Amino acid sequence: MSDAQPHKRLSWLRRWGTYATLPWLVVLWRVLIGGVFLFAGFSKVILPHAEVVAHIQQYQVVPTWLMPLAATMLPWVEVASGTALLVGWYTTWAAGVIAAQLVSFIGLMVVVLAAGIPIEDCGCFGNLGLPETPLQVLIRDLIMLALLGPIVYRQRDVFGLDTLSEVSTSSAPPTRSM
Repeated sequence: MSDAQPHKRLSWLRRWGTYATLPWLVVLWRVLIGGVFLFAGFSKVILPHAEVVAHIQQYQVVPTWLMPLAATMLPWVEVASGTALLVGWYTTWAAGVIAAQLVSFIGLMVVVLAAGIPIEDCGCFGNLGLPETPLQVLIRDLIMLALLGPIVYRQRDVFGLDTLSEVSTSSAPPTRSM
């Protein structure tokens, strides 16, 4: 291996970092990832609770006592964090919550794949006819996790509500101290 190859890899990584943080790409990724989580959450919210529990049961790794709580909370966490990221409100916090979800989903898919648990449909999008295998979910979630990096790095963009809150606080009249 020559000394030129690591340098080429570093230059490729720098170029990716430059392109990945372009403002319009960050907005696109924020809207796409937020939209996916909003869609996934709503697709489970509209299902009967027992069906969401059944989707979780198929993984065979979640404790029985935790399934009803997970089936109740997970869709609403997805809806809330997806909506916040989609509209750019508390973008860094929303990206952090989504990153935590993605890390847990990735861990779950690794366990499912390693244990050889047969799952034909992950249930990520309820019963909307979008079946995904654990390997497909793992790849999708790894890509979304990587795309969250530039979103957190940029933190705010002109099309997000974070920008409006910054403008409203900076345009407030100064207060006098006595």
